Parts: sequence; structure tokens; C-alpha cells
Amino acid sequence: MDIATSKNFFKEEGLNIEIKQFTGGKFALQALLGGSLDLATAAEFPITLATMQGAKLSMLAQIDETKEFSMILRKENSSSNPTTYFTKKRKIGTSIGASPEFFTSQFFKKYNINPSQYEIVSIKPEDAPIILSQGSVDGIAIYEPYAHVAIQHTGKDNVWVLNEPNIYSQSMVLIATPDWSIKHEKNIEKIFRALQKAENFMKKHEEESLKIISWSTKLDEDTLRSVWPIFTFHLGLNNKLIPTMEQEAQWAKDTGKVPKETTTPNFRKLIFEAPLRKVAPSSVEL
Repeated sequence: MDIATSKNFFKEEGLNIEIKQFTGGKFALQALLGGSLDLATAAEFPITLATMQGAKLSMLAQIDETKEFSMILRKENSSSNPTTYFTKKRKIGTSIGASPEFFTSQFFKKYNINPSQYEIVSIKPEDAPIILSQGSVDGIAIYEPYAHVAIQHTGKDNVWVLNEPNIYSQSMVLIATPDWSIKHEKNIEKIFRALQKAENFMKKHEEESLKIISWSTKLDEDTLRSVWPIFTFHLGLNNKLIPTMEQEAQWAKDTGKVPKETTTPNFRKLIFEAPLRKVAPSSVEL
């Protein structure tokens, strides 16, 4: 979005777009549901939860994917084995209701760490670096760039960074309300054409793209350069999205996020794919 705005790709399509920044997609989703936004980008996990709780949403396209989350733990001894580390009950900070919470649950599942061995502490993403460095928690699971900043604040020699690329992959999804989507289908097509231009620009001009995003997010270029490889920027709808949301829906019922009797939505019906099929038909893999 920042690239498309900075390079006037939206204006080239005849659009006047105002961008609002949020520290997490779940907050943008809340603003959308509250009526203060027309469009928002959020990870598929809070979209799953909101839909399970009755929210009416349309998913228009995925715009990027994060292929790696990390569990960052404060060092106490020479062992970095998760099973050993959690023999003592630990406090782990994460963003409740957002993708890091789901990642955290899958991390514990992978290593057979039961709930008696940890306490989940709700933290704001932007507070994660200070909370970890001050020792208020034993570890954090948070998305980039806050994870990178947390390691810098605490010191890389003082933490274990357990990268888990195979546990969970997060998709950022462009969403709107169903009524708005139907009424503004032509404008959505224009937005997609602008985002295609931005995607192509980023592939050809990575350094300039980093500078633009650094300016718009107020993050330093070195931090952005460090986390850049874990993101895949691509406009599309892939065939992993629906199965991931179905898995998250079952997790929400199993953990009491929603009542067990809650009906799992048909997430396929949430997708309003017509605009993307017109602009980039080959990117729709559903």
C-alpha cells in the first residue's frame, strides 16, 4: 500500500486513497468493523476469529505472506531445547487474538508442552521489545519487525531465537464488508491494478522500496532489510488460505475462543474473487 501511494499508482488509476497505519492487523480489522475504514489488511487468523464470532466480511485478495515466526526466549543456561526450558513454568508474551497467539499454540503442540508449563501474557506488539528486555516475561512470540527489535533491545547473546518456518505461515488479506465490496467492485479492480504496479516496482527496486517503507512506518532501514526475506509480496488467492482458516476455526472451538457448538463458516463463501479474476486471473488458485 505504501509503495502504491508513494509512487502515485493509485492516482494513476483515478483513486484517492488515504492510508492509516496500525501496529497490528487485528486493530485495522476492528476499525473496519467499527465503520471507520472502507478497506483493511489483516492476517487470516483474526479474520477467522471475527467470522466465527458473527462478523460479516469479504476477503478480496492476499497481498503478502510471512513464512516464518520465531519463539524468542531469554537465556538461563546453555540448553536451547524447548522441552528442557519449559520444565520450569514460563511466562510467554504474545498478541492475543492475532496470528502470534495461534503460532504460540502450535509451537507448544509441536514440542508437547502442556498448559501447566506456561502462562500466556497478552502484550501489544509495539511493547514486546521493552517487555522482553526488562525481563517481565521469559519469552515472546510476535511478528516482525517487533521480533527483530526485541532481539536488538535484549541482546542477541541473551536470547535463543527458535525459528519455526514449518509451523505456521501467515497471510495478510485485503478485506471489506460484503455490501461495500459489491458496491465498489470497479474501484477494487483499480486498487488491484495499482497493487500490481507496486509489486512489480518492489521486485525491480528493492532499495528504493525499503526507503519508502522506512519513511512511512518510521522503522530504520537496517531493521527492514533484516526482516525483508521472510515476507513474500504477491497479490493473489492461494489454495492454502481456506485449509489454514479451517484449522484455526477448529482450534478456536477446542480452546474456548468460541463455543464448541459454533458452526464453522464456509470460508470459501467469504471470498469475493470477481475483481481479482478480472485483473489477474492466473493469481487465483482456489
